[in-house]
Amino acid sequence: MKTKKQSKFIFLITAIFVIALSSCKDKSTLLLRTWRLEDMKYTREIPKEMRPAFDRSIAEMKNSLRLTYHADGTYVTHVNQSELNGTWKLNWNSSKITSTSDGGEKKEYTIKELSSTKYSFKAMEGKNEVLFVMVPEK
Repeated sequence: MKTKKQSKFIFLITAIFVIALSSCKDKSTLLLRTWRLEDMKYTREIPKEMRPAFDRSIAEMKNSLRLTYHADGTYVTHVNQSELNGTWKLNWNSSKITSTSDGGEKKEYTIKELSSTKYSFKAMEGKNEVLFVMVPEK
């Protein structure tokens, strides 16, 4: 009788382990494209007097910010007329991305969503947390 309970328990643990591993698949291929900024949200309230300037800045970034991720682990960021290059790597469960600029500056971002149609991540800008919402460039 004990062995039946033990084997059921082992089967259950094995099934949970297999399900957990399958849900943690590598999503890096979903990043391999050029993304454009669709929206940007601060988690902190923007003071009323700063909103017009903030809105203009976001509108400008929507027109100019592009992130391109390559399969060799490199990226290119275009903002206005500037270009930044570096390397990128997802963690084991695709919940964080680490980027290292060509200048050696390393940053880690929390991925909120990653699919073929949407890529959103949180970043720290000074003391403020910012959510970047990206969509594929057409």
